[in-house]
Amino acid sequence: MNIRGLCELPEKAASEEYFNTLYNYWYSLSPGSGLLPGRQHVNPAEIIEILGRIALVDVTFLDGKYEFRYRLWGSILTEIIGQDCTGKSIADLFPPEKLALVQNAFESVVETACPHYWEVAWGVEERDHVGYKRLLLPLAEDGENVNMILGMIIEADKVPSSSNVHLYRIFE
Repeated sequence: MNIRGLCELPEKAASEEYFNTLYNYWYSLSPGSGLLPGRQHVNPAEIIEILGRIALVDVTFLDGKYEFRYRLWGSILTEIIGQDCTGKSIADLFPPEKLALVQNAFESVVETACPHYWEVAWGVEERDHVGYKRLLLPLAEDGENVNMILGMIIEADKVPSSSNVHLYRIFE
């Protein structure tokens, strides 16, 4: 779980300035060699320029299953989808057939303690499908066990066809 080795910024994410800003900030917060930063290390005043694109997700483990709930949902994210997701779990937001894709992505961050990058298209209300790119970064209060995820979303004009791209409609 050495953040200096295993948890590099995924190559596709490195081409985005916003993702580089967030990743470099997250990386700089490490409290020591091989330790992950925790929420207690994040100072919103230090990332004001990207704060509206940030989401914080609480991670809990109940009855043998991970649950993910948005503690914070940035104002730009609210503008993009037309809804503030603060306080909602991912199970509240996605239909069952799409929830597994999102659940698996979030679980991979918890289990690997490494960033996760995803390009996806979604449908929102009456809008056409919109592409976006998402970066998820692990946070661990104790430096080792992921208990929160720091995420960011950037809109994309086109979503390339690849195995990492999924089409789904949220809020159905």
